[in-house]
Amino acid sequence: MTINAGLTALIAKRCHKAPLSPFGLACCCLYAAYGLRLSTFLARRHLDDSYTTKFNSLQMKSDMMGFGSKFAIVTGVSFSQALYALPLAIATSPAATRAPRTLRSVGWAGVGIAAVGLLLETAADEQKLAGKRSDPQAPVMDGLYSYCKHPNYLGEFIFHCGISCMGATGNAMKVAACVFPTFFMAVTLQNSARRLDREADHRYKDIAGFANWASSTPTLFPFVHAISQKASGDPPQPSQAAGFA
Repeated sequence: MTINAGLTALIAKRCHKAPLSPFGLACCCLYAAYGLRLSTFLARRHLDDSYTTKFNSLQMKSDMMGFGSKFAIVTGVSFSQALYALPLAIATSPAATRAPRTLRSVGWAGVGIAAVGLLLETAADEQKLAGKRSDPQAPVMDGLYSYCKHPNYLGEFIFHCGISCMGATGNAMKVAACVFPTFFMAVTLQNSARRLDREADHRYKDIAGFANWASSTPTLFPFVHAISQKASGDPPQPSQAAGFA
């Protein structure tokens, strides 16, 4: 996304013969920050001794995956990443500055939402990395992880919701194309969370306090989870626990 932000800014400036608007610049900066944050974090995690076991497990699963599954994953990710370029292209176009005030407000709201998601994801990833360095065999259940099992995934989802809003000044077809990747990401994150929950349920079942945390902590959306339970009057249902994503 960092390269995407740089190229989009250069192309927009060259094609439109004008400097980026404050809105376009803010969007480009967020894209760049997301890419830099993710790449540096993944590099640090990959080199960390606490991640060696997890990496070897993922590598083995990847080696056992068939060609069709790998092709489907690569195609889906490539298509969604291509669509992620669209909100930024819309945001850096002159039309974005001439759009109705309501639509421009939605775009700026998207900038704020994406920034909140990026901060949440960063804090959650750093907390989990620090926790795994301290004790690689124990789950992380405090801090942000006391509110939901996958706050890093929640931050990722919020970030992509904000990205979708950045393309609000486009036409109906472009807006639909901007929103689609967020739905794709939501399904991907939910499936990944469920898989990690199953793995963690087996891995951490003998850890003290794990069962209580697993049964009382929602997977992704803490406030929605609490509201739905309060409305239905049902007690919390046992759920699975998060692994080291």
